Amino acid sequence: MGHEIELKLLLAPSQLKKLTRLPLLRAFAVGRSQSRQLDSTYFDTSDFLLRDRGMALRVRRIGDRRFQTLKMAPEAAAVLAEEAGERLNGVQHFLEFESEISGDLPELSAIDAPGLRDWFAEAKLGDRLEPVFTTAIARRTRLLRMADTEIELALDLGEIRAQGRSAAICEAELELKWGQPTRLFELAMMLAEALPLRLGGPTKAARGYDLFAGREPLPAKGQKPSVTSAMSAAEAFAKVMRCAIDQMRANEEAVFAEADPEGVHQLRVGVRRARAALSVFKPAMHETAHARLGEELRWLQRELGPARDFDVFLEDTVQPLLRRLPSEPSLRTLEQAVRRARDEAYKRAHASLEDPRYARLLLRLELFLAEGTWKRPRDGGRPSFADAPIGDLAAALLDKRQRQLRKLHRKAKGGDEAALHGVRIAAKKLRYAAEFFRDLYGRKTTRPYTDALAELQDTLGAVNDAVVGHRLLDELEPRLAKSGEDASLPVGIVMGWQAARIEDDLKRFEAVWSALRAHKPFWRQKN
Repeated sequence: MGHEIELKLLLAPSQLKKLTRLPLLRAFAVGRSQSRQLDSTYFDTSDFLLRDRGMALRVRRIGDRRFQTLKMAPEAAAVLAEEAGERLNGVQHFLEFESEISGDLPELSAIDAPGLRDWFAEAKLGDRLEPVFTTAIARRTRLLRMADTEIELALDLGEIRAQGRSAAICEAELELKWGQPTRLFELAMMLAEALPLRLGGPTKAARGYDLFAGREPLPAKGQKPSVTSAMSAAEAFAKVMRCAIDQMRANEEAVFAEADPEGVHQLRVGVRRARAALSVFKPAMHETAHARLGEELRWLQRELGPARDFDVFLEDTVQPLLRRLPSEPSLRTLEQAVRRARDEAYKRAHASLEDPRYARLLLRLELFLAEGTWKRPRDGGRPSFADAPIGDLAAALLDKRQRQLRKLHRKAKGGDEAALHGVRIAAKKLRYAAEFFRDLYGRKTTRPYTDALAELQDTLGAVNDAVVGHRLLDELEPRLAKSGEDASLPVGIVMGWQAARIEDDLKRFEAVWSALRAHKPFWRQKN
C-alpha cells in the first residue's frame, strides 16, 4: 500500500516540449528522463460499485508486464476501513494498492489489504468485474529535486476511450516521492509563471466514467464548512476557504461545457464565499496577503460576471416577455442580441479560467493555507487574532456584518434602486458569514435567521435584475442599432416590465425586513 500525493497541470500539446526545455526544470533535474507507453483498462461492475465507493481499479500493460492498481479517495478509505474492520490511517489524496499480476484481468487476491479482500469477497466482486474504459498514454518522466524534496514530473499525452468515444489527455503530473508536499505548489507556481496552464480537475478515472456515460460535466453546489468552537480563527478560515476553493474547482468543467447556466453561477458563488471569508477574517490576515488575494478574486468575479448577468437577463426577463408578447418582433431581435452577447461573455469566462492568472491564484491560496503565511503576526506581546478561539470571536464578527446591513437599510428607505441593491449585497454577506459559523450555534438555531436573510435577498431580486439590466441594455443598444432595429421599443418594454416587478418587490420589502428584525440574532441568544 502506498500514499499518492500529486498535482495535475493541464496544458496544450504544443506546450509539452516547451515545458521540458525550461531552465528551471533542468536546474532541478536528477538523472535522465524516461519514456514509455502505458495502456490501461479500468474495471468495474455493471452498477459501478467501485466508482460509487470512490475507487478506481485498473490493469496497466507496460511492455510484457501487467500491473494492477486500486486507488481510493481518502473518504472512501475511511468508510471501507470501518466496514472491513481494518484501520487505514495517514491518507492524503489517495491510497494506492499496486501489484504485478500475470494477465490482463484483475486479480483481487493480489491486493495487500486483508480487510478489503474480505469486503470484495462478500460483494462477489471478482465475478462481476468487466471493462469500462481504456487509456492509451505516452508518458515521459523525470525526477526533480528541490532542496528537501523529490518530485516526479510525468508528462502524459494520449486519450481515454469508451463506448466508441474518445477524449484527449495532455497533462503534467507532479507526484511527491518524498519530502514536503508544499513543494508541489511552489513548483507549479514557477511553471505557471513560465507557461499557460491550468490546474487539473477530474482524475483520468472520473473522466473515463463520464465518457462512458456520455455525461456532460454537471454544476455542483458547495459544501458548508463545519467550524467548531475548539478551532482557532486561522483553522476556521482555512476550513471556510477550502470549501470555497472546492466549489470553484468543482464547477470549472461545467462552465466550459455551457450546458447549464448553473455552472457559472455556482463557480461565482464559490468566488463570493472566498471573498466573504477574506472580509470576515480580515483581522486575522496579513495586510499584504489580504490585499493580494482580494484583488485576484475581484478580477475573477469581474471576468465571470457578464456570463452570469446575460444568463439571468435572458431567463428572467427576455424569455418571460417573449412568452407574454410572442408576436412582438423587436423582442426577438433583442433575444438574438442577448444570445450573441452571452456567447461573447462565455468566451471571456473561458479565457479567465484558462488564464495562468487563475492557476496562480489557486496555487497561491493552496500555499497560503498550507504554510499559514497569510496570518497577521503578533503585535508585541498581545496574542494574535488568528490564534484566538473562533468561538470567542464569531459573535463580534457577525455583529459587524449586521450593523452594516442595518446602516444600508436606513439609507434605502427612499426606495433608491442602488441603495436597495446595497441592502441585498449586505444581506448576502451576512448570510455567508452566518453559514460559516452555523455549527458553533447549532443548525436548527441558525436556520430561521438565515432563511429570513435569504427571503430578503429574494425580495430584492427584481431590484438587482433592474440594476444589472439597465447596464446590459446600455451595452446592447449599439448592437440593436446596427441591426436596423429601433432600440427604444424593446428597451421600453423591458424597463416597464422591470418597473412593475420592482413595485411588487417594494410592497413586500418592509414586511420581509420586519420579519427579519423579529428574529433575534442567533449568536446573541442564550443557550
